[in-house]
Amino acid sequence: MIGQSKKKDAARTFFESRFVNLILIVLLVLSAVKVIREAIVRYEINKEIAALENQLGDLESKSDKLGSMIAYLKTDQYIEKEARTKLNLVKPGEKQINFTSSTDSLAQVDLSKKSPNYIKWFNYFFQ
Repeated sequence: MIGQSKKKDAARTFFESRFVNLILIVLLVLSAVKVIREAIVRYEINKEIAALENQLGDLESKSDKLGSMIAYLKTDQYIEKEARTKLNLVKPGEKQINFTSSTDSLAQVDLSKKSPNYIKWFNYFFQ
């Protein structure tokens, strides 16, 4: 029994020594630092996941818009509209009227911008 009490006293003094307590505190601090770093990394990953999910939602909405635009471009209504505007096609029985601006009126506008005020008044009353 005396041998066992000496072993208990030796174990007790070992665990109560400052050196062992210092080692345990250092291990505790290192563990806390590791846990904090992991928490920070997890937070950043979650933030990046949220940003990517938002980007995915935006891309899906753009994809839906492009899909509807493609469906519209395949319709007969769009093809007819483009044929009328770009190829000047008309249906049988229709008459087409084109409005064009004359270069003379554009020249007068340019001339009026450059000419002095008294010439502008003269042109206004006598032409």
